[in-house]
Amino acid sequence: MKIKNWSKFQHFKDRKPPWVKLYRDLLDDIEWHELDPKAAKVLVMLWLIASEEEGSIPPNKQLAFRLRMSEKETEVCISKLSHWLEQDDDNVISTRYQDDAPETETETEKKIETDIICPPNGEPLDKNKLPGCDHKAVIALYHQNLPTLRKVEVWNETRKGYLRQRWREVAAELAEQKPITGQDVLTWWADFFTHVGTSKFLTGRVNDKSGRSFVADLEWIIKPTNFCKIVEGKYHGTN
Repeated sequence: MKIKNWSKFQHFKDRKPPWVKLYRDLLDDIEWHELDPKAAKVLVMLWLIASEEEGSIPPNKQLAFRLRMSEKETEVCISKLSHWLEQDDDNVISTRYQDDAPETETETEKKIETDIICPPNGEPLDKNKLPGCDHKAVIALYHQNLPTLRKVEVWNETRKGYLRQRWREVAAELAEQKPITGQDVLTWWADFFTHVGTSKFLTGRVNDKSGRSFVADLEWIIKPTNFCKIVEGKYHGTN
């Protein structure tokens, strides 16, 4: 992984920088404020560590040592920081770290999905019977129902993983009541995006004291914590 937009953090491009830029707009970053204290601290440390390798972050084993944390703690923190991280060099791990590659997203998703899907009526749920995630159709529904939000221009593996997990959660819950098809899941997503559109906060119709407004995008909406809060109506208090 590497830091997103790394160039903006630099003061010196021709040598190892002794310090990095920290921008004041972080104070108005909703993703930052939703981090727990440990993850917020780790993010700042990641910026400093990344300054040694032109924005790149070492794999978990080395990173855990630098952070003085266990590998498990490091993995948990990193999973919360995708807003500030991206794949390094089109998902190719630096040759310096190829012998210690991190767990692939597909493997992680399988573990998460196994824990998420609840069996109906106490019986095991056959995941193979759930309709597969229709990424293009969900994105189309997002654009159709939320035309004022940021359009999806790039659909990378991280975003695919988020949507795939949310799709399976929804499909599993619907399947507890009756046999379902992909169209049933898409109908749920259409209703969900309509629900998002009724929130003044999520659609940028509420300004803070500085006159700024927050506008959600699809990646932000389908992140686990944000998704749950939207479903529960926690961003709809200003309707």
